[in-house]
Amino acid sequence: MRALLAASAVLALWPGVSPCASFDKDAIRELDRMREAYARVTDYTANFQKQERVDGKLLPAESIELKFKKPFKIYMKWLPGPGEGRELLYATGTNGNRLVAHGGGFTRSIVMNLDPDGKVAMRGNRHPVTDVGIGRMLDIVTGEVGKARKAGVGTITVMDSTVFGRPARLIVVEAPADGKGVFYARRSEIWQDQALRLPVKIMVYGWSGELLESYGYKDLKVNPGLSDREFERGYDGYRF
Repeated sequence: MRALLAASAVLALWPGVSPCASFDKDAIRELDRMREAYARVTDYTANFQKQERVDGKLLPAESIELKFKKPFKIYMKWLPGPGEGRELLYATGTNGNRLVAHGGGFTRSIVMNLDPDGKVAMRGNRHPVTDVGIGRMLDIVTGEVGKARKAGVGTITVMDSTVFGRPARLIVVEAPADGKGVFYARRSEIWQDQALRLPVKIMVYGWSGELLESYGYKDLKVNPGLSDREFERGYDGYRF
């Protein structure tokens, strides 16, 4: 009875959302394991694969060399394809918390210091650079799951799958059909690499079934021992 009253109290804050839920305990357990695995990560590299819908238009997929070090240092270099040659560097607490970036092609020589949430940095992006990374992905997913469990709505399921040619577990989180405005998305699909225990891909769908965003961390290398120098402008090979 207490649980029912608690769920009703939460739903009272979200008018129009009907209570109906199915939560796979194994899926919840895998989410917990992902957080435990990420707690043991200090840094990583990957081929970051990104595709987003911005202003209603699904943009071409991008492939980006990514370096990440906790608490939040990130380097990105765009590989052949859209944005090829671009570089971006951001480290919390340095450079006035601004990112350093330059474009590709003939704009490569123009280096900019930008507010991560500003109009220029956000152009062509759904999220700021501060939302990039496995940890932030976990925060967003577990936040949505926690919201669904607290309200007693939506479904969370898990099944065997593969991702980037490796054994994986696919966790599917679905918000209730009438949950628009309460939940971020209608459906999220999260692939957990079985060997690493980490989430390495997510695809997020809107309320009409349209793809909103897809992020993948292909060829993920965990704890390679990245130096702090690799997140500074003068590092060998960078063109800032």
